[in-house]
Amino acid sequence: MLEDELREMFAARAQTLPAAADPAGRAIRTARRTTRRRRTATGTMTVFAFATVLGGAVAAQGLGAATTAATDPNRVTFQNLYGADQPVAARQTQLPTMELPVDLLVGQQLWTTDGQRVDLVHEGDVAMIAKVPDGWVYSDANTVRLLPNSASEPLRLSGQAEWAVSHDGSRVATNDQGTMAVTKVSGGDRGKTVASSPVKPETAAPVTFFGERVVVSSEKGFDYWSAAAPSQYTETWNADLLAMFGSLGADVAIGIVRGEGDLLCLVDVTAVSKGLKIGARLGCGDLVGRALVKLHAALSPDGGLLAVATPSGLQMIDLDKSRINAAASKGKEQAQVEALVLQADCPIAAVDAVVWSDNRTVLAQTDADGIFACRNDGTKLQVTLPPDVQPGWTMIPSYGAGK
Repeated sequence: MLEDELREMFAARAQTLPAAADPAGRAIRTARRTTRRRRTATGTMTVFAFATVLGGAVAAQGLGAATTAATDPNRVTFQNLYGADQPVAARQTQLPTMELPVDLLVGQQLWTTDGQRVDLVHEGDVAMIAKVPDGWVYSDANTVRLLPNSASEPLRLSGQAEWAVSHDGSRVATNDQGTMAVTKVSGGDRGKTVASSPVKPETAAPVTFFGERVVVSSEKGFDYWSAAAPSQYTETWNADLLAMFGSLGADVAIGIVRGEGDLLCLVDVTAVSKGLKIGARLGCGDLVGRALVKLHAALSPDGGLLAVATPSGLQMIDLDKSRINAAASKGKEQAQVEALVLQADCPIAAVDAVVWSDNRTVLAQTDADGIFACRNDGTKLQVTLPPDVQPGWTMIPSYGAGK
């Protein structure tokens, strides 16, 4: 009877367990490796539960398929009740892919885009690394080193230090126990210190270059130290700045300050005798402050775009157009300043780090250990990783070459 067959089929379906949900939440970057290992176990259970559901459905479908040979439209079958399944591939939208355009730090090993695997000399874990035209600058718990392209032995640049690379990749600024220094990392005289002097407080960390100036940060705010006149340094901290991005030229840099409510605003910043001066507001939005800016925001190599990871996605802010809007809004109340002008907005979630590969493409490393690319026309791509890459890899930012 039709009624009995329906009862038996729905009873069988009701006994099938639903797929388990993944309960793992995102943690801060320093705890994500542990979280991912937990997700792996949870994901295995999820796949097993899903396979159970799928197996039940397939079994039911198989039973129905065995009876369809009778071609009886009144007979109860899986297809008659629910319709034939469509191929999964036809329902999914595949992203275009691109080859990995940057080097990786995999554990304590450098993996280059041309296939090299280089064991780095280090004491303790490699904490930071950057690609420059003449090699790679990296640091561990005790030393900042330059690994030249043409040498197997690294060159020591400084002791325990915070450091930052100039936009052209030719210089590195370090603070070694209270002594700020700028050292060349390109040309025949690489490793030569071109300027140095004491700074206060001793923990002041170099953040970026601003022409010949080095922007430094501390608990007091942001300041600058000039390599052109290092002995004339005096403390002139600006406590209103929450973050700073350097400049290719010497005229203006980019900063972040608090806006209305929960918004943050981009501002032009100039250097005067009394420190860093905040200029025009370029617009306000859902930006990142000092704690996250090092990994979650980056200026394009030509200085025209700022990439920021926001809760809604990865955004490219057009700084030139934002300046035009700011000029048109001059005289308005600060709360009425125009919103930031976006060049692109890519739906990439859970971003761990942001790195530019060229002036039109920014890469986003996600907490799922994948890389997506966002181009300045809004195109989103999946970046292909080496097939043998190990967990715990990190993208390496590049300065001054191939842009």
